[in-house]
Amino acid sequence: MAEPGVRVLGRACEVLDCFTEAEPRLGVADIRTRTGLPATTVARIVSTLLQEGLLVREGDSYRVGLRVMVWSAPARSGSSLLGVARPFVEQLRDVTGESSGLYVRQGATRVLVEAASSYHSVIYRGYVGQVLPLDAGAAGKCFLAFDEDALSAAVDAGPERYGTVAAREELDRRLEQVRERGWAYTESEREIGLNSVAAPVPGFAGLPEAALAIGGPSIRLDRAEAERVGPIVAATAQAIAARMGHVPSEESAHV
Repeated sequence: MAEPGVRVLGRACEVLDCFTEAEPRLGVADIRTRTGLPATTVARIVSTLLQEGLLVREGDSYRVGLRVMVWSAPARSGSSLLGVARPFVEQLRDVTGESSGLYVRQGATRVLVEAASSYHSVIYRGYVGQVLPLDAGAAGKCFLAFDEDALSAAVDAGPERYGTVAAREELDRRLEQVRERGWAYTESEREIGLNSVAAPVPGFAGLPEAALAIGGPSIRLDRAEAERVGPIVAATAQAIAARMGHVPSEESAHV
C-alpha cells in the first residue's frame, strides 16, 4: 500500500488532471464525478490546492492556477524527447499533409506533448496537453501492442469494453497486426470520420517511450492512404528513437 503522503499526492494529481483546455473551469461536483473520490476528500484536496496557488476559485467554479506555468518551461526544456521530436513531428506533417503529434502514456491514458496542425481546411486539431484514452485511436494501440503494463491498465480501466472473450480476442488480433507491421491504423474509433496512423517510438528497454501519430478525415486518410503513409510514420518514429540513442542509427530510415 502506498504511503499516506504518496496517496494524497496521487489524488491531488487526479484532481488537477480533470481540467483540460476544453473544460478549464469545473465545479466541485464535476471533480467528484470525474475522479470518483468522496466529497470530503475532494473538498480537502481542493482546499489545499487553493492554498498552494495550484487552483483558483472563480465564483462556484475552479480553474488551474498560474503557478503551474512555473514548471512548464523547465519541463519542456529539460525533456530531451520533446527537443528531439519537434522537427520530426513537423516534418511528418509536411510529408503526409495531415496533423501530426507525439503522445506519452500516463496510466490508462495518453497525453499529446507535441503537435503540428495540417494546412488543409478540414483537419484533426489536437492540442498539447490533450488527454485521450489508450483503448481508442492508433497511438493508443501502439502502447497496447508493445507494453503489457499499458494493456493491463487499459483493460482494467474499460472492463465493459473488453469484458467478453470475443472482444478480447479481437483486440489481441489487432494488436498482433500492429506488432507485425510496426504501425497501427484505426478508423472512427474516437470520432466518426476521424482516422489515424501511428507508430511507437522505442525507448532503451524496447518499450514505447512515446507514440508518433497522424490524424485526418476519412475522406483523405483511408485504408489505401494508410498503407502508403504507415511505413513513413514508422520510419520517422525510428528516426526519433535513433536521435535519442535508443536504437542504432543505421537501423533507422528517414522520411
